[in-house]
Amino acid sequence: MSIEGVVVNELVTHADERGFFREIIRETDGHFEHFGQWSHSLMYPGVTKAWHIHQRQTDWWYVIGALKVALYDTRDESPTKGRLMELLMGDGQATCLKIPPGVAH
Repeated sequence: MSIEGVVVNELVTHADERGFFREIIRETDGHFEHFGQWSHSLMYPGVTKAWHIHQRQTDWWYVIGALKVALYDTRDESPTKGRLMELLMGDGQATCLKIPPGVAH
């Protein structure tokens, strides 16, 4: 089940005997808008961080390791208001996630 405005972009990995290269996002990607800050967070096993809602900020997530993500649409004007979306992110499923303002995570 998806939420209006949430983008899950599966990433291409180029691997060889030396390691791998993976593009996370580029300005020319159709879903890219802009960003003003890049942050790094570490979560210990078994920890839950929730719920956060940004009124103006779009979040872009890329996960190293593994993370179960839950999103909830709180936007009154959204056709998917009240919808819950869950997905797994991480090394086994290399993705970049776009979370629009008003979607709790």
